[in-house]
Order: sequence, then C-alpha cells, then structure tokens
Amino acid sequence: MSTRKRTLAGYKACKQCKFVVPEDAKQCPNCGSEEFVYKWRGMIAVIDPAKSCIAKRLGIDKPGIYALELVEE
Repeated sequence: MSTRKRTLAGYKACKQCKFVVPEDAKQCPNCGSEEFVYKWRGMIAVIDPAKSCIAKRLGIDKPGIYALELVEE
C-alpha cells in the first residue's frame, strides 16, 4: 500500500468537513470553515448522498468531492 502524499493541483481540502475546494476559495461552501490543508490521501466523489451507503457511513449529506484522510503539514 502506498503511503505517498498526493495532492490535486489547484485544490485544497477543508480541515473541518474534508470538502475539496479550489485553491483560491476563502471559505468552505459546505461548512463555512476557513481552515484548509493542501495534502490528503484518497478522495470520494458523492453524487447522491441519500442513495450512497458510503456517504452515509462517512456522515456526508451534501454532494461533492471529499478527501478521505487529511495530512497535517
């Protein structure tokens, strides 16, 4: 299993809800937080949270792209 830290160029993840946003975002549109990290491991794209058992298990209730694990810098 790889332990490399990958980033998606031009994006960052919210520290509070793990929502992935463009690098120039000042505030998370999902939860309102202003704290972000630029490194994370894994991503999940949620299209319909109500029908996704994975989204329910992760506590995701809004569509979007989420980081699975944040890497502190």
